[in-house]
Amino acid sequence: MESCGTREYRVSRSSPRSISNAAVTILFVVPAALFAQAPTEPVSRTYTETRGSAVTTVQYRVSRDGAAIVVSSVDPTSTEEIRWTPGIGTTEWKVTEPAKGNDFQARRTGGLIHVTGTAKGRAVDRQVKVDGAPWYQVFGPIMDELLPSGAAQQEFWVVDPSDFAPHKMQVRRAGTERLSIRGATVDAAKIHFSPAGALAPFWGADFWYRLSDGLWVTSRLPDQGVMTVSTVQELAP
Repeated sequence: MESCGTREYRVSRSSPRSISNAAVTILFVVPAALFAQAPTEPVSRTYTETRGSAVTTVQYRVSRDGAAIVVSSVDPTSTEEIRWTPGIGTTEWKVTEPAKGNDFQARRTGGLIHVTGTAKGRAVDRQVKVDGAPWYQVFGPIMDELLPSGAAQQEFWVVDPSDFAPHKMQVRRAGTERLSIRGATVDAAKIHFSPAGALAPFWGADFWYRLSDGLWVTSRLPDQGVMTVSTVQELAP
């Protein structure tokens, strides 16, 4: 298998450094997350991420900053940052990829997501209009924030980083399953992502969270005909 290196994901209280990336149909998604709920103290987990023949080791950290939740992602070629405000969703997003000419940030105020900076080597200043649904730029983390206990499904927005087009998505509970993860049996809740509306049957990603503590244990996410599978390396609490 081809090795793609190592990425480090950090989440801290003061600086919103995180991940994101998304797309559907035209959606490019990088899953980045840890738990259904953000911990009160920073917590790290290491995952193996396989996309076709490429394998990457990814370390994730998630924590709270007062009422906000901050997640950060750093790899050899890019840095991404995201900040989540409960009741609103993502409020800040930043991406830096020098090799691709990307250095942009986005902030949400009400029904507008304002993107500024440089994308593909060109200046960008764009207002992205959305409705009142939350903006969920990273697939995987803080699932209880996006899909609160008792809620069967939720619509949300994601912004395509390639052209900043907004896409309405939906997430729903899809039952529970017993999985074999690294030789251990895990009872997990299954969460399904898809486009909202008529496009729902044509694209979908699945994430599984351990029932006992909400740990994200594995996920399967198709992207341009290739499946990305992420699996936690250590199941111990």
